[in-house]
Amino acid sequence: MKPCIITDQITQNLAIASKTIRDHGLHLVELHGIEGKSVECLSEKEAQSAKALLDQAGLKTASLATTLFFMAPLYDDYEISLFKPEFAVFRGSIQDHLKQLEHACRLADIFECSVLRVFPFRFPDNRPGKKGGTEEDLDKIAKIMKQAADIAAAHGKVLVLENCPYSHLPKGKMTQEIVRRVNSPALKMLWDPGNSYRAEVTQVPEKWLGLRLEEEFQAVKDDIGHMHLKNYHYDDTKAKPFVHVGLLEGDIDYGSLLPKMAALNAAVSLEPELEPDACVRDMDVLVQEAREMA
Repeated sequence: MKPCIITDQITQNLAIASKTIRDHGLHLVELHGIEGKSVECLSEKEAQSAKALLDQAGLKTASLATTLFFMAPLYDDYEISLFKPEFAVFRGSIQDHLKQLEHACRLADIFECSVLRVFPFRFPDNRPGKKGGTEEDLDKIAKIMKQAADIAAAHGKVLVLENCPYSHLPKGKMTQEIVRRVNSPALKMLWDPGNSYRAEVTQVPEKWLGLRLEEEFQAVKDDIGHMHLKNYHYDDTKAKPFVHVGLLEGDIDYGSLLPKMAALNAAVSLEPELEPDACVRDMDVLVQEAREMA
């Protein structure tokens, strides 16, 4: 397990984020939002400037957390919207996203990074009652991910497909199904247990429900290429009942789960989605946990 953090969880000002991360004992970062842009939207000159800041802080890049394929409509009649306006994304058609992936792979060369996060397509606004991850969905997503994996392989990169509650594949077993169907060394899973925990069960076909998180980890661990860590407390008195809390403070038992991740040859990246001070506290927790497992 390689402890890591997404830099914009501290701030989108990379100079400040880099210094904070270094000062708290982490040496590995993941890049998503930088000064209002998602990383795959940077120019090569902007990427070179960002890389210089990371080098100055002595930080290495584990992954580019691109938003590729998130805001690409899976079907022509889909209407999709962004779940929060401040989340930096790339928009366009599936072909636009495939073309932008070529650019993102070139940026990854600048960052000396081999791993790029991708998404399994935003869930539609205009299909109430639809289940995501149907056989039709899986077939189409697998075909597109095969094209994407071929692009990544040509550049010597690996894509990691994130299970996301706003997408067609919120459960880890669902993204594993795509990885297994594509069957390419250039496509692995980004497993986010927090996302799997908060999946909207009414949108998930019955066959993908039922596994506890530790069971899901055991089922998917051989296909994991990257991880995100966050925690929630479920409070049904709130309009949005899944409340972000500290890494060891929520409903997910990371005290039990983290030691099981220790043998993973993958970056395990904090994405607390909390205020910066709380993100720093989570970072200190992860550093301490990693030291105890070493």
